[in-house]
Amino acid sequence: MPNPTQKPTPEEMTRWVRSGLAHLYDAAFLQTHPLNLLQGADKTLDTITRAQRVRRLLLDGIESLRPQSTKTVPPQAARAYAILSYRYVDGLTMDEITDKLSLSRRQIYREHEKGIEAIACLLADQHASPLQAAPNELETAQVEVNRLRQSLRTEVLNLGDVLDGVLALLSPMAEQAGMQVNVQRASALPTVQADRVQLRQALISVLAYALEIACAPVHLNLTHAANRIQVDVVTSCAEGITDSNCTELTIAKALIEAQSGQVVFTSSQNTWQAVLHLPATQQATLLVIDDNADLVELFRRYLGGHQVNVVGVNESAEALQVAAELQPALILLDVMMPGLDGWEVLQHLQGTPETSGIPVVVCSVMKEHKLALSMGAAGTLTKPVSQTDFLEMMRRWLGALQPAS
Repeated sequence: MPNPTQKPTPEEMTRWVRSGLAHLYDAAFLQTHPLNLLQGADKTLDTITRAQRVRRLLLDGIESLRPQSTKTVPPQAARAYAILSYRYVDGLTMDEITDKLSLSRRQIYREHEKGIEAIACLLADQHASPLQAAPNELETAQVEVNRLRQSLRTEVLNLGDVLDGVLALLSPMAEQAGMQVNVQRASALPTVQADRVQLRQALISVLAYALEIACAPVHLNLTHAANRIQVDVVTSCAEGITDSNCTELTIAKALIEAQSGQVVFTSSQNTWQAVLHLPATQQATLLVIDDNADLVELFRRYLGGHQVNVVGVNESAEALQVAAELQPALILLDVMMPGLDGWEVLQHLQGTPETSGIPVVVCSVMKEHKLALSMGAAGTLTKPVSQTDFLEMMRRWLGALQPAS
């Protein structure tokens, strides 16, 4: 154990940062980590809070290297930030980072080490004395949130993909705790407009906290209604667990709210729950009902650069439920499909109050224009579909196509 009365040497600080990052989501390891000394010897903190505090310290260290940060960082920190962020926030392997940045493996490891040394230097400067009094955590959290808000950069994201990455990152932590995360999600979730890094960090904080307090499987449910996506996280926990003083959750809540979302944490008896509301992207949705997945990808390429969300469904029976839930602006419907054929699907769509008002364009090799119109279709497209014909049909029903931001 390090001597708490002495300031750590640069070599010690570098070792601490390296070991902390290597066990970033290992609560048992972090609760007794030497980096706890940098934040004051607060004996009132429980082990969960200590682990969260060290994790936040290290994640803040990575974020401090971001080039867009208001802090002054050396130019070479940009590459180090990318590598550390990919490794410890996104959960990529070093080989994946090597491929992503098109650098040699040797260079990746060299820049990785430089990033660790830069964080160690920052921590040494920020914490002149190991036993200084711990600051008010809520005030610290507010300062941190304000800093992160200044670097907010939103993009259109698939929440399911973001969540899959977060769960993969937390899987070692879940395995160590002997806990499962049971996920249920509605089909065809709309996209969200958010800052990917900050959304991931908020989800990581919420799910990591749930795993740390859980004494039963964590249940994660994704649903959507109107213009929002709802994420419910529920688990059973020991009696007396409270999140009122958890800095991680305070920051997570503020990050979600900064992106026009809402978060509510509740606990009663032996149950803890987090409910997150995220605004769905306000863009037109095109539902393609076709058993040819390649055609769905083709239409996505045709609409590249435009604010249109393309959702593909390859089973006709499922398509009826998705259409009712998603309420797309337009449906492209194939005729030749297994199970219910396109004509039967069209009849169901026209005869169901929830979907009868959605325009349907029959897209098929069959040239049945008159039949389609007589059954209530809004128009037809003949396969193979050219981009010109496709975009002309889109503009007819969706109006002027807006460029993606």
